[in-house]
Amino acid sequence: MNKANTNKHENYEILNLIGYGLAKFDMDFVREFSFKTKQEFFLDLVNTSIAKTVGTIKNRQDLFDPFFDNARKGWWQKGNTYIPRKILIDSLND
Repeated sequence: MNKANTNKHENYEILNLIGYGLAKFDMDFVREFSFKTKQEFFLDLVNTSIAKTVGTIKNRQDLFDPFFDNARKGWWQKGNTYIPRKILIDSLND
């Protein structure tokens, strides 16, 4: 394993998909998984070990918020740093 990959969360890819879904679809995304609140959804992701903390999930959403027309600003200061992740996920729809 190269050194660049050692800092990635073990569920890096799925967390990117979850963050993207939350940023783009908000509560519609949460309801698709039969949860009534984001908190329930987040706690389930932690309890099933997909994420280590609720903050991990919120941070992943923050990465994608600036790319979508929603009320959250997310990590807008990062500019287009995370655009390659968004482009990759967008391409999954093709």
